[in-house]
Amino acid sequence: MIVGAIVIASMLAGLGAWLMFRSRRRNTSDSSLPSRPKKPMLSGMPPDAARAGLANNLMTERLWKLAFAAPSEPQAADPAQAKIGDEVCAILQKDTLDPKYFPRRPSLMPQLLRAVEDPGAATEKLSRMIAHDPVLTSDVLRLANSAMYRTSAAPIETIQRAIVVLGAEALRGLVATAMLQPVFRATRSNFPRFPRMLWDRTERAVRAAEMYTLKTQPQDRFEAQLVILMSALGPLVVYGVTLDVYSSRPKITPSPALCVALTAALGAQVSMRIARHWETSPRLIAAIERSPDETLTMALCVGELLATLSLLETQHVIAPDEALATAGDVGLEPAIIAPIWERLTSP
Repeated sequence: MIVGAIVIASMLAGLGAWLMFRSRRRNTSDSSLPSRPKKPMLSGMPPDAARAGLANNLMTERLWKLAFAAPSEPQAADPAQAKIGDEVCAILQKDTLDPKYFPRRPSLMPQLLRAVEDPGAATEKLSRMIAHDPVLTSDVLRLANSAMYRTSAAPIETIQRAIVVLGAEALRGLVATAMLQPVFRATRSNFPRFPRMLWDRTERAVRAAEMYTLKTQPQDRFEAQLVILMSALGPLVVYGVTLDVYSSRPKITPSPALCVALTAALGAQVSMRIARHWETSPRLIAAIERSPDETLTMALCVGELLATLSLLETQHVIAPDEALATAGDVGLEPAIIAPIWERLTSP
């Protein structure tokens, strides 16, 4: 067995946590753990993207602490908790993805992606696709009428009306979001707030990324929405695996701090595994990996950052002025931030 400890202290979510995780281990071979990035995931990025990524990591760590009710102060190493971490890593690094933990690709996802490749027939294909699934229709209309997407007082009651009001491009993102929403529904008694808060952040981030790309890279509108959804799957899987390992060790009290550390350290790696397994595009995988050469990377970082800031503000963790100042500090222009922030914080 691997012996060691995970130290929860001053980590940058998704950046330094995994390095610290490994630095405190003893008698460990590289082959027994998920591969460590050769360089920090943010190195080599353009300045604005690097700042957005770093701020996103820091704010996401604060959100996960809130979701798990973790203490703000660093926690002392605990060998029993370290063994839990070892078991989680062992499950997540297996060559074969365990269907118990890794979500299946939605059956309609290939059709949705093909519709993107054929813009001329997108509206007709989308209408047929949604009409065949009453649950999907209901979820899409709910999203279309939510505060983040609603554009008028009149409700959207049909898919055809949604296409007219929102456009086929926006509707693609709504369909993808609705298809993945069931995966995030909490079914566990421990830390049930986490999947709910993760989904809330994801819905906000999808909208923020879409609005951001409309101003910067309009052709990436749907891909920006999809990369946000894919990025959210990894943390959810880490959460599920961690709680299952704890359930097999009933004498060990689940550690909120360990849950935060594992989610922050391993979430992106697991998201990449899912994206590859689902055979998504190389662009999406590169963005999840935070490649500096992929424009979707900036959309992912900005979308998640603004969504996280708005959710922390809603939860009264930070003040609106601090949230907007953080967004401005990463180099985002006020003209871009303002309409997105208004949409994310609309009642």
